[in-house]
Amino acid sequence: MVSRTLLTCVAACVLTGLFSCGNTRETGEEREIIPVDTLVFADTVGILMGDTDYVFGNISTVEAVPEGIVVLDGIGCRVSLFDRRGEFIAFQGRQGNGPGEYSQPWAMCCLQGGEYFVFDLGSQKMTLLDSTMSYLSSIGVRLRVPLKLTAGADSMVVIKEIVIGFEDEQLLAGYRIYSLNAYTGEEGFVYRDCQLPMGASEVDLRSEFCYFAADTRGNIYLADYDSDEYSIEIISPEGELQQTINMDSPPRGDFDIEVHSLNRLPLRIPLNTQEGTGDLMITAPEKHPCITGLAIDGDRNIWVRRAGLADSESWDVISQNGELLRQVVLVADTTGTGYYPALHISPCGIVATFTVEDDFQRFFTVRLSN
Repeated sequence: MVSRTLLTCVAACVLTGLFSCGNTRETGEEREIIPVDTLVFADTVGILMGDTDYVFGNISTVEAVPEGIVVLDGIGCRVSLFDRRGEFIAFQGRQGNGPGEYSQPWAMCCLQGGEYFVFDLGSQKMTLLDSTMSYLSSIGVRLRVPLKLTAGADSMVVIKEIVIGFEDEQLLAGYRIYSLNAYTGEEGFVYRDCQLPMGASEVDLRSEFCYFAADTRGNIYLADYDSDEYSIEIISPEGELQQTINMDSPPRGDFDIEVHSLNRLPLRIPLNTQEGTGDLMITAPEKHPCITGLAIDGDRNIWVRRAGLADSESWDVISQNGELLRQVVLVADTTGTGYYPALHISPCGIVATFTVEDDFQRFFTVRLSN
C-alpha cells in the first residue's frame, strides 16, 4: 500500500489550479467568466466482504466504456463489466497461464472497435476480449513495465513503458511511448523515446513526468512536466506533429480559505505520524508550469490537470485550438475519507478512484453537482 509519506512527496510536486464559483480571464477590456463545474460522487462500487462480484483485490485499471464501466483486478485476475450505475454485468478470467487466464494482469484498455486489450505482465502476453467479455485470442509479447495503455487508431494500442538499460557500461533510464497492433503484437510508431544517462548509484525515473492521451481518431497528445510553459503537442497516428497548444499561465494571488478560492496555494497535506495527526504546509513555487495529467472526452475536448490539492482534483477543459472552456473540480471530502481522488476520463465518461485505500478497493461513479 502507498504510504502517506509517498503521498506527501507526490502531492508536494503538484501545483494548484484556479477554481471557485467562476474564474475570470482578461480579454481586452472585458473580464470573461470561466464556468466551473463541480463533480460529486454518485455511487460507490466495491465492498470489503460479501458478493465476490463487488470485492476487488486491486483495481489496476478502471475505465468508462460504451457498455458501462470496466475494471481490471490485478489480484483477482479478472476483468469485470458494470453498468453506468455500478451494477455487475459480467466478468472474464481467472488465475492461471491458459487461454483467457492471467498470472499478473497489469493494465488494459478498450479499443476503438469495442474489444478489450489486456496485458499480463506475469506471462508476458496480451489477451483480446470482445465487447461481451468473451475470450478471443492471446499472443505472446515482450513488454517492459507499462505505465499506461490507451486505445489508438483502429486496432492500435498506445503504450508508455519504463526503459532501463546499459550502453557502453553506462546506466540509462527513461521511457518510451509507442503504438502496438493489438492483434499481431507488431510495433508501430515511436512517439517518444527518452533515455538519460544516470550515475552508478542513481536512477532518476522521470517517466511519470511525461503525460499522454489519445482521441478517437488516434491522435496522440503529449505534455512534458519539465516544460518551460504549459504546452501540449498533438501528433497524428502516423507520428507527424500536427499542432502545439501553448496555454496561458494562470494568474497568482493569495489563498483565501474562507471563499475556497485557489490562486497561489500553500499545499495542505494531512499526515499521520508517530507524534499524531497533523498538517504539512508547503508553499507552491511562484512559477512552475507543469502539466500533471491529460485526457480526451467524447467531444474531443482536452482535459488538462495543471494542479491539485490533498483534498481535491482540478482540471482545465480546453478546446482543440487551446481555448479554456471551463474548469472541473472533484472534491474528496464528499466521501469523508480526506484522501486524494483521481479522475479516469475517457470519451465514454468519468470514473473516480483514490490513490490510497485503507480498507478495501472501490471505484466511484460521478455526476455534476446541481
